[in-house]
Amino acid sequence: MTIRFLYGRRESLHGKSEGYKKHIRRYLESIGFSQITDSSIQGTFEDMVFVNPSTDPGRRFLVESKAEVLSLHSKKFARELVTYFEMTQNPCLGKDPKFILFSEDLVKPSEWEVFFDGMVNSNKVKEWCNWYNTKCLKEGETTLDETTVHRFALFLANSEVIVGSIVDLLQAAIENQSMSSLSINKKAKSLLKLAERRKVPVCSKSRLVMNILPITVPTCYYSAVTDARDKQEIYYNLKDVITPPFLFTKNKEILTFAEFDSDNSLCKYLNGSIKTMLTSDMQSQNPSFASQLVNIHLRRIFWNRGLFRDPVAEIYYFPMIDQTNERLTIIDQRQKQRWVVRKIIQQEDSKYKRKGDVNFFFHRGVELQTQTYWGQSFVELIPRRYYTFDGKTYSEGEKRAKIDRGFRNPAYDRSQTRLGLMRFWRYVMFDSAYKIPAEKWFIKFQFGDFVAQTVNWAPKVIGRNQASLWDYKEES
Repeated sequence: MTIRFLYGRRESLHGKSEGYKKHIRRYLESIGFSQITDSSIQGTFEDMVFVNPSTDPGRRFLVESKAEVLSLHSKKFARELVTYFEMTQNPCLGKDPKFILFSEDLVKPSEWEVFFDGMVNSNKVKEWCNWYNTKCLKEGETTLDETTVHRFALFLANSEVIVGSIVDLLQAAIENQSMSSLSINKKAKSLLKLAERRKVPVCSKSRLVMNILPITVPTCYYSAVTDARDKQEIYYNLKDVITPPFLFTKNKEILTFAEFDSDNSLCKYLNGSIKTMLTSDMQSQNPSFASQLVNIHLRRIFWNRGLFRDPVAEIYYFPMIDQTNERLTIIDQRQKQRWVVRKIIQQEDSKYKRKGDVNFFFHRGVELQTQTYWGQSFVELIPRRYYTFDGKTYSEGEKRAKIDRGFRNPAYDRSQTRLGLMRFWRYVMFDSAYKIPAEKWFIKFQFGDFVAQTVNWAPKVIGRNQASLWDYKEES
């Protein structure tokens, strides 16, 4: 007959202990606990540490596993029990950590019940402490004094002892998983089913709103040859007068939607006849060029409404000229005040700044792109966060990106929030009052509403506090 020692002769107790821990883990997970450390991996004193975010968020549970028949007067266990008591008194462990002991069986269970029945029994605990001080301490170690006895009694009363064999723990875990809504296994499977259901669109009609809106542009644009060397020459010589937006071609032609009448300062640079061209022809034959011409005119409209532009990022934002203000507000589409610039203040002294200094200015911004699709002009609006250091001057992209990383929160980037910002910017850029008097050609531009499409399915919005599947684990 062959004799086999599972896990080896020296390792048999270790193997039994790890097997017992495995079933403790399964039992605790069946009632909502989740393990965060294990002594066999991290080398910690406590066998395992668990948390239970469902029933007791923030609290740590220190778990000791004893795959044996345990006595209250075991010197080794007594020293471990006192060590656990000292650990629970450490504020670094956070919210009142709790000790849980698992054992296969107990010697004299009635004695254990006196210690761990939830009632503080100071006399019995004092007797045990005297025995501990006499029998368990090594030379030079600190005794459990009178002031410690009451705190130790409270620790025992708030601790929990669970007695059961591997078979008992397995049976309890199976029953919990079938009944308890807190079971991590059950939660994970439920979330998986939910995720699979959400792959399929909800079969109900909905209206999808896109972030593009059509523009009715002037029917005609005007072209004339110029004797200027380049556009910089025109801008330089006309810097003190209002100059309509224009494109300067490589053939030295000026293209603009502003008529070449007596009010147009560009007339002094014309050299030849003026051509009137159909915008629709350019939109169909050269859509990218049409987008450029429309875009350069839109910039002037936005400027007259008080917006600044970052020429690198193509982001429009309101400047805060008076930096003594805490914030700048404007009237939105609902005729309510809405902030567009906030001053961000240093909250505490640091190496480079003092408390109360201005860190930067936080602007609500919008990225705007002009495109030509199917022979028609459209504007694409993308709400953005924008930051300056003086309230008005655009800054380097990397500095902005570094600040922006601290403001990214996907929980607030919801469809309704984005739609509200889109409608806000549509009103601001196309319907709000001018800060600078409008030019004559402004009225030739008309702006529609966002393109929308009714479909026979609907996206299902996940709640802001919806837990992710990877917040849970399932033992394979």
